[in-house]
Amino acid sequence: MTTTSATVPPNSRVLPPVLGRLLSGTFWLALRTPLQAIFILWSTRLTLQAIGPKQWGAYNFAWGFGFLQFLLEFGISSALQRQISERWTKGDREGVDRAIACGMTFYAVMAVIQASVLLSLAYWPYVSQQFQGDSYRLVIKLLWLQALTAPCYGLSMVVSSVLQAARRYDFIPRYEVAIVILRFAILWAGLNAGIDFFWVVVAQTLVSIGLAMGPAIWVMVRELEHVPHFRGARLDDYKSLLHISFYMFMIQLSVVLADKIDTTMLGLAIHEPEQSLAVYSIVSKPFGQIRQVGWMLASLVMPAVASLAAARDERGLDRVKYDGPRLHIGILLPVALLAWVYAGPFLTLWVGGSLGYNGAREAPLMRLFLIATVPLVLSVHAQMAVGMNKIGVIAVAALAGSLFNLPISYYLTLKHGVSGVIWGTVLTTLFSNFLIPGIYIFRVLNIHWMTYLTRTLAPPLAGAVSLVAVTSIARFWFPIVLQGGTPLAQSPPLLIHLTIGCLAYLAGYLVVPKGREDLDIILRKLRNQAPA
Repeated sequence: MTTTSATVPPNSRVLPPVLGRLLSGTFWLALRTPLQAIFILWSTRLTLQAIGPKQWGAYNFAWGFGFLQFLLEFGISSALQRQISERWTKGDREGVDRAIACGMTFYAVMAVIQASVLLSLAYWPYVSQQFQGDSYRLVIKLLWLQALTAPCYGLSMVVSSVLQAARRYDFIPRYEVAIVILRFAILWAGLNAGIDFFWVVVAQTLVSIGLAMGPAIWVMVRELEHVPHFRGARLDDYKSLLHISFYMFMIQLSVVLADKIDTTMLGLAIHEPEQSLAVYSIVSKPFGQIRQVGWMLASLVMPAVASLAAARDERGLDRVKYDGPRLHIGILLPVALLAWVYAGPFLTLWVGGSLGYNGAREAPLMRLFLIATVPLVLSVHAQMAVGMNKIGVIAVAALAGSLFNLPISYYLTLKHGVSGVIWGTVLTTLFSNFLIPGIYIFRVLNIHWMTYLTRTLAPPLAGAVSLVAVTSIARFWFPIVLQGGTPLAQSPPLLIHLTIGCLAYLAGYLVVPKGREDLDIILRKLRNQAPA
């Protein structure tokens, strides 16, 4: 490992240490992870019971058009983060202001386009043919809600880019923990009070916007002395965003084509699609949550790497390259393995008979979908590649795979329904998001296989072997039997098995010296004694 010290560029700002703040931000994201997973899974059960499978399917159909927000930003968010981080590190205050103006102007235009598309979809005759009655009315209202709140996304991206450039990586994640808790509290209270489901969603949306943006804008304006504005950007500023944003747009488009469009495809390809959409939303939820958590935990890496690269901190980059992925995989791997092993009892406990039959019947579909989490092992390295402007092959491979996915998934959906669309996503994901990018990333980042195996993979793999072995023994000697009239009464056997699996994973992880180092870092962080 290189020990080259950082060379600070002239006129650079005095900044807090990158890695310490990055670890702090990741800590809060990791704290949010189990809360979000628990509340989302619990929310699904509560909502299914309150509004039924048909309106639940309609909700997922309408909310599924959120991919438009993801798609229409054309990768600008990543390019903006990188540009602002570089300019901030170099002390270019005027350049930061111009980048803010670029982002605000672009996102304002995209918000208008997004709102127009959503409102056009709301009154597309085909939607009224597929959904009737209360389901149709819910779809219309949810599309309107997304149209009205479209500008908030762009503003949040600009503000978060400035905070990350200032290395305030832990500021927004702290509030996101509160948002997760409050959103669930609103849902639980609203459904139990008999409030119309749409107004519950409105309240959740307003709380999310207020807490995510209010304090962040205050810090940006009062402490960092930058104000969101539209004037001052030059043509060259927009051009400098295009390279990264073009490739990021290709990746985002690939995500939409590979799986975000799945709910739309099911809604349009299958007659009376509500039941199929409900099944898909359930079996895809664990995969979606694990992937979202993986992306979320890796999201701070790109601006941090851009800052480290601008400061020429080779030692910091080396630590991110090998130690970052170990922590990332170490968090995600036990969750994915436990979800795979206990898919049947988990679905029984989670959805029960809300689908009209025991949810465990769909366990094979859930396990199939979990295979698509494999590319997450490359998440940190992919973010490093973006931060170092080495993204071309990753983007092209992702888009090419998704273009193949679209006709394959449509054909398989017509033939096999929900399982067909899942097979299409899994097959193309493994090829385009894992195999080809993995080969490219290892080459351009100069990752040494033996170092990667011993320093990065050894602790998680040791934990995985221990988890699989111990849970296999536990299921043989103490089979899970869910008894009781409520999910709470039924849960102890499954919770005991999950606890045993987690402890087994932790024991295996700590057998490896690098695993013990990670535990020491986490304990010091919890005591607020993490080194700078």
